Amino acid sequence: MNKARVEAFSDGVFAFAITLLVVTIAQPENYRRLAHDLAQRWPSMAAYIVSFAVIGIMWLNHHSVFSHFSHVDRALVYLNLLLLMTVAFLPFPTGVLGQALARGAGDRTAAVVYGVTMSANAYAWAALWLYASHNRRLLNQSFPEADRRVSTLLFTGGGVVYTAAVGVAFLNAYAFLAVQGALAVYYAFDPLSRRLERSYTPPDGRAPDEGGLDEGGPDEARADEAQEAESADGARRTAGDKTAGGEGATAGERRQRSR
Repeated sequence: MNKARVEAFSDGVFAFAITLLVVTIAQPENYRRLAHDLAQRWPSMAAYIVSFAVIGIMWLNHHSVFSHFSHVDRALVYLNLLLLMTVAFLPFPTGVLGQALARGAGDRTAAVVYGVTMSANAYAWAALWLYASHNRRLLNQSFPEADRRVSTLLFTGGGVVYTAAVGVAFLNAYAFLAVQGALAVYYAFDPLSRRLERSYTPPDGRAPDEGGLDEGGPDEARADEAQEAESADGARRTAGDKTAGGEGATAGERRQRSR
């Protein structure tokens, strides 16, 4: 299967989900007191900002993780679809939480729904990584073994952290939203990604963030090599035709002079 197509499809889902978030902010109803009406919607805007950061950072980390895969298979595609399902669903609990906070009713329940969604997302991340890294199934050969173990620990630990955050939702919805924002900031400055960028160089010699979306598996590499060979062969044939044509023209000129 083509890794570039999987990444392109994933990019589309992330883009759609992050764009859909703005719909979770309700339109103002009283335009005579528009400033007051907009101010009452600050909880929805706060939920929007947190979720926008969450999806944006997940997209960045998705790109980083896939740059360490040499290729993909059908099972990984299914696990990636599971991950994308949680991403596409996130605008719904975002809107519910924002409305609940604005109305001051059902806010803890809404926070729990948001927390469960994020926990499912964290476990989907862990499943994807565990499958790809088990016995180095899909990892590039030069990926450091020590970093594989650390990555596995952090991916599995992420699900535990997000599950624990659901407990905060039962206590206070605003505190829960602050925790989600703090987790987004942590993953934005994830020390694991920075460590991998310093210690690991993909087989093509480029940094992980250079051209990662255009990388394919072995099949795509072989296709590129075949295309280059075909282009070189065509160039040689063209050069041969030009040489033959030049020789024919020279012989014709010599016959004209002899006459």
